[in-house]
Amino acid sequence: MLVKIEEIQEPGLKRTEPIKADVLNSALADSEGFALVSSTPLSASFKKVSGRVFVRGGFSAELTCPCKRCTTDVPVPISVEFSLRMVPEAMAPRPDADPKAPPPKRTKQQKKEDDGQSPTAASFELDEIDAEPFNGKTIDLDPVVREQVLLALPVSVLCREDCKGLCSTCGADLNETDCGHGKVKDVDVRLAKLKDIKLN
Repeated sequence: MLVKIEEIQEPGLKRTEPIKADVLNSALADSEGFALVSSTPLSASFKKVSGRVFVRGGFSAELTCPCKRCTTDVPVPISVEFSLRMVPEAMAPRPDADPKAPPPKRTKQQKKEDDGQSPTAASFELDEIDAEPFNGKTIDLDPVVREQVLLALPVSVLCREDCKGLCSTCGADLNETDCGHGKVKDVDVRLAKLKDIKLN
């Protein structure tokens, strides 16, 4: 989703747009086995305050991933909600800036807007919102979507909590069949003769 700053008027802007499959697939490219099935459109709202833009958005997606024990494909639904404070690059702190330097002074109007006292202020808690730089002209949410998908992925996926996994001998799915290998302990052929030794 690409939004021009000039499109965001005084009341704010709301936009709903399908997420391109390649955006989600690129986010999953380096993940361990996750694959996209479908996704809902991205719904986002934008509000300008003192040169910055506050963004709230959300979407959900259906993914699949192999169970880490038996490798059966498991449906993995994810739901994403995010809040961002988009700051023009000119206003963003420079990496080489002196951390002890005082912040630039704000006008009374800016203070009111930032503190939520102005009628044009957005209803956002500033300390709870991540800040992201943008070029001052357009906001591209595709990188945000990719990042949010990665953050929403579960660490591990199981088809069920008591999944028995695969037989280490024949590879059979132990959830579906009992191959019997678990009951017989294989003996190393090099040690087979030892079982005939009798201890006095």
